Amino acid sequence: MPYATDEIVKQLRETRERKPLSQRELSQLSGVPQAQISRIESNSIDLRLSTLIAIAHALDLEIALVPRKAVPAIKSITRQTMDAASIQAPEIAREMRRLRASIHRTQVAFPSLPQNEDLRSSFMFVQQWPIPANDFGTLRSIRVALERAIGNHSSDDVADVINDFRSLRNRIAHAPPASDRDDQTRPAYSLDEDDDG
Repeated sequence: MPYATDEIVKQLRETRERKPLSQRELSQLSGVPQAQISRIESNSIDLRLSTLIAIAHALDLEIALVPRKAVPAIKSITRQTMDAASIQAPEIAREMRRLRASIHRTQVAFPSLPQNEDLRSSFMFVQQWPIPANDFGTLRSIRVALERAIGNHSSDDVADVINDFRSLRNRIAHAPPASDRDDQTRPAYSLDEDDDG
């Protein structure tokens, strides 16, 4: 495979892992079969443009052709955006994996619980967004409460946890974008001339 394809495949895989999404979840979001995603990530097949577009959109990425001279500026801006907003801290990524497993166990323990779909969709929504470090404790408490509800066989406790999860989801969705926060550093590159001298 050409070098350019290697870089694209690497970016897709790293973005999927940062979300964190499994190949199966990415398959559900993109409509691309999980086996094909696996072959793409191992760079064992030629990546079709239509497949690339479907996977990129599922990962909240855009595909663009840019002038070669603009590539350094765009890479810098992209790196800053990902550092500031998209990369989950390793502890948060681990907690999201644990929470996913707890949600699965909850749905096995309470298969007829009416809120199961809401619990699953809340998780799918939250994992698409960068989770602020100060919400790590909230993620952990949701997971611990779900595991306690399973241990106690209490579907009422699960319903309470779902309300906490909804609150987290709403808080994350309504948080101001990283670009609106005052603590952001100035980018090394800018596409507009904004320096006065």
